Amino acid sequence: MDAVMARRRRSRIHATEAAHRRRRRSSSSAPLDSLPDDVLEAILLRLPRQPSSRPRASAVSRRWRGIVTNPMFHRRFHAHHRKPPVLGVFERRRKFIITPVLAAPDRIPAERLSISRWMTSRDCDATGCRHGRVLAIHRLLPRLVVFAPLTGEERNLPVVPDEFRECNYHHGAVLCAASGKEDHVHGFCHESPFQVAFLSRYPTRNRFITSVYSSESGTWGGLKEIEAPFKVALVDVPATLVGNVLYWMLSWDNVCAAMLEFDLDTQSLAVIKGPSDMNYSGSHRIIKIEQGTVSWLRFKFPILEIWLRQKNWHGLATWLQHKTVDMHDILGIPPRVSKKWHQKILGYEEDSNVIILYVDDSAYMLDLNSMKSTKLDESRLMNSCHPFTSFYPPDMAI
Repeated sequence: MDAVMARRRRSRIHATEAAHRRRRRSSSSAPLDSLPDDVLEAILLRLPRQPSSRPRASAVSRRWRGIVTNPMFHRRFHAHHRKPPVLGVFERRRKFIITPVLAAPDRIPAERLSISRWMTSRDCDATGCRHGRVLAIHRLLPRLVVFAPLTGEERNLPVVPDEFRECNYHHGAVLCAASGKEDHVHGFCHESPFQVAFLSRYPTRNRFITSVYSSESGTWGGLKEIEAPFKVALVDVPATLVGNVLYWMLSWDNVCAAMLEFDLDTQSLAVIKGPSDMNYSGSHRIIKIEQGTVSWLRFKFPILEIWLRQKNWHGLATWLQHKTVDMHDILGIPPRVSKKWHQKILGYEEDSNVIILYVDDSAYMLDLNSMKSTKLDESRLMNSCHPFTSFYPPDMAI
């Protein structure tokens, strides 16, 4: 009898606690539910951009769900936040994989993001990741495919122009066709038209050739060529997009102090020298700072340097050292005596201005605007990678 009474007492306690929780939820949302739709929507637009925020808000009430799942709200939400979060990184280990980078409850399971079947070939690699899409290249053919990890959509591009078959090294960049337009917000660009800029270097000449593919026309554009003023070679690092201009890193006499500029608006090519005294290594990257200026980053732990390319009073461009940062405290790595550090830049994403740094056996995701870092899981195994950004669809379960 005592056991039965105890069970009943526990049951009444649980029921009372559940009723209190329901009343608290109801009382906390009641003031918001009394607001007009436009005011409530303005409040919900300020939800965090992380993947879990909108699905969790939609569970509050039917009214909230109707607002946050409305396609018009999606567009306003993207416009308010401007920059989508980094959901994961693409990298090759024994095979090509996706490594999530966010913590729970925002962590996107790898199985939610699809990888093209092309990536199973050892001769196929990712050469660019931007605006919700990944560009894969089969280097022996060469053949290109663009795929959207969130939707699984794939697009096989037409065979590249014959002139590229004379070249021995290829690179490319995928981007939303609306890049460079001030009123466009990148977020679900895997639903928009795209472009692919394909770049190669002739093996026996110091000459580069490029062409742009348009998904709207389904064709390659005209060829553009340039003869470099000094002997340079392409570095196996993804291009950086600044405005509507692509920049590829070049090596010059084993000094990583040059870049190839491709203006997508004017379809013009130029070779530009980088900052002086930049010995080539995997610790350099062309980046974009907040003002939309092309910059050069050098990482030699514990020091991170950022150089800006600006024009002087005579209209001549020059590199100026903009920032020098000691990374010990930022990465949470204490100083050591007589320690020779192994460091490398694994990846960079210019819209969020996020860079993936590797120090000894750990990888860190660093926000270059706030200078806040996050140590990544499975970092001891990480290789060069491509950060993938997108606003996560609120109707897709995490």
